[in-house]
Amino acid sequence: MTTPAYDLALTGGNLLDPAQGINDAPRDVAFKDGKVAAVADRIDPSHAAQSIDVTGKLVTPGLIDLHGHFYHGGSGSAVHADQTCLSSGVTTGVDAGSAGFLNYGAMRDYVFPAHRTRLVAFLHIGAVGLAANRALGGGLHDMRIINVGETVQAIKDNPGFVFGVKVRMHYDAVARWNAHEAMAKAKAAATEAGVPLMVHVSGTPIPLPDVLEHLGPGDISTHAYNGLPENMLDNAGKVRPEVRAAAQRGVIMDVAHAGIHCDVEVVKAAMDQGIVPDTISTDVHIAPPGRIVYLMNDLVSKFHALGMTLADAITASTSRPAQALGLQDSIGSLAVGMAGDAAVWEQRRGRFVWHDMAGHNVDGALRLDTFATVKGGAVAWREGRLTQMGEC
Repeated sequence: MTTPAYDLALTGGNLLDPAQGINDAPRDVAFKDGKVAAVADRIDPSHAAQSIDVTGKLVTPGLIDLHGHFYHGGSGSAVHADQTCLSSGVTTGVDAGSAGFLNYGAMRDYVFPAHRTRLVAFLHIGAVGLAANRALGGGLHDMRIINVGETVQAIKDNPGFVFGVKVRMHYDAVARWNAHEAMAKAKAAATEAGVPLMVHVSGTPIPLPDVLEHLGPGDISTHAYNGLPENMLDNAGKVRPEVRAAAQRGVIMDVAHAGIHCDVEVVKAAMDQGIVPDTISTDVHIAPPGRIVYLMNDLVSKFHALGMTLADAITASTSRPAQALGLQDSIGSLAVGMAGDAAVWEQRRGRFVWHDMAGHNVDGALRLDTFATVKGGAVAWREGRLTQMGEC
């Protein structure tokens, strides 16, 4: 019996892969040994051990959620990644500071390996990350919890697991009189470790320009489009010059929606003035009652409704976050040889409404609904069910 050339083939669909410059064009995609093995106008389904007819559907690289909370069981607000990511076309999730240098070990050794979703982390500058948030409201009330040297060593000891440093500049997380010191120490740790710094800027207790001055190319301003005081707009609704300067020097403007950290009116004003999101992410977490937290498929659809082309919204959810992680040679595209991660979408037409917690709505006519998610060259989620969980 002849061994099939491919493990899986997706046939009859239209491929949207911005990294390859393929924009909604008819392409079949085949996978072998966990990687993309072929992209062609037509691939004979009989050459694959399994084939799925995706005629009329959109195929994209698996999405990358640059800001979520996936330390399931290790912090009070972290979600189960396979249940929330795979169902929304996400194949890579980045945990944004759920753990620090004292408590990342269980996340690395037990929690992340128990999932099929690819999971990596930014390490919180606070020693225990978000573990005490529900009790204390934030992690940096006592500055003794920051140890730059220990944080740097943990990052250096964990290549392929830790990709950056996270600090929360929020009035619940750090006192105004300690915020400048916390920023400086977080930046020092990131610089010494040679990794990006991700800064939660929503609700900063110090002026936003004071935060942004620490950020250089590749650093991430997350919750960049929040509507709280000290957001990216001045009192006249204009993008602050410090924000524009940060964007021009390569600081990544990341959505990290979370319902309460993304204001539609700020997004509209910023986009009208040329500050379009570099990356779309969810800040997915177990939300308190009344808070709306959207998954990635809804956020891609929402930002498309706000004026981004579908190609640009997919770029902000695939190749651009891959670049932010330095993983653009392995994920974020369906080029031959890349990781075999893909999402297949039903393009629903109708009237759809997305909300934010500031009382603003976005109306759209297109919503991407997940038909199937492929992880490592195999179907991981299809039409409402996980096909296989990760293994411990």
